[in-house]
Amino acid sequence: MLYDGWPLIHQPNHAQSIHLRTLLALAPEETESVLALPMENDHGIGQLAETVELLSVQEDDAGTWKQKQLPRLAEQYGAQIIHTSSRSASLFGRVNTIISPADFGSQESGEYSLRSRLGQSLGRGGLARAHILWPSDLPKSQLPGTQLSLDPVVHPAFIEANADPPAHLDLPETYILYHGPTDPPSMLKLLESWTWAASSIGEYFPLLILGLEEKDRNFVKARLPEFHVEDYVKLLPALPFEDLIAVYQHCSALAHLAPPSAWGGPIRHALASAKPVVASNDPSSEALVGPAAYLVPPDDLRAFGAALISVVVDEKVTEKLEEAARKRASNWNKKKFTEELLSVYGKIL
Repeated sequence: MLYDGWPLIHQPNHAQSIHLRTLLALAPEETESVLALPMENDHGIGQLAETVELLSVQEDDAGTWKQKQLPRLAEQYGAQIIHTSSRSASLFGRVNTIISPADFGSQESGEYSLRSRLGQSLGRGGLARAHILWPSDLPKSQLPGTQLSLDPVVHPAFIEANADPPAHLDLPETYILYHGPTDPPSMLKLLESWTWAASSIGEYFPLLILGLEEKDRNFVKARLPEFHVEDYVKLLPALPFEDLIAVYQHCSALAHLAPPSAWGGPIRHALASAKPVVASNDPSSEALVGPAAYLVPPDDLRAFGAALISVVVDEKVTEKLEEAARKRASNWNKKKFTEELLSVYGKIL
């Protein structure tokens, strides 16, 4: 199996990267795992799993990586399947592709060069030839391609680890975490919703935003004074995986305003960490969380702010959501996921 390591280099804290780490941690022993990286320096990535072999080739364009480099590396190594966590695939490659979508869809369109825009178009075209892995607890995917259902899972470290707060981050004792889409419209929506809560709880429960790339960070910094929340928002840098887990495990609640990512997303990791979640109500979120979150109508930002206040101030609400989160995540079985993944690989081959 050749795993697409692009997000580990370019978006280390993104859901795509977290889910890729999960795939490598839970890869079936019967398969040989090879991780393809778009640069030679692995930044400690070689420590992901003892059984993972690394392949690297220098490439800085996402479209070229997906359309040319990954298929070439797969054929060079003799891999029978390419497994990626982004919703794109090679249009002309001859190697089978499996996609475990771990993004927030159109809200992450980003800025692409002309070259990358062509790659993105080809990648969308390649979806129809790919196999789509989809969690069994979410409504059926609308993506093209052959859809295969697997039990949901999170990286085992979110359940097993018990890390102390990273001292170098100087985290507040209590805080609300945001780790969702970081494009400008999503950030403006988040900051506006936060204005309805910041004056009441911001001093004791500041909002920590994780996963910002440099251009998004600059955008948010410039907007904070406009919303008068600069004293109640902290922007986190890119974090090592162990620190990211600790940030989840020590937060007071998670705020999420977008539909959930199928795999590797913040809502799953908050539930696995037994943390209260406040999210927008849509069919995917409702199916994912059940009673384990406080759901508010989409685009009702005032209600979203009020819900954040409730989950950190009302102890009964907090305890109820924490217990529901534990029960929800207890059904996610890593052994069963690995068995099902092996079965999927076998069917495709």
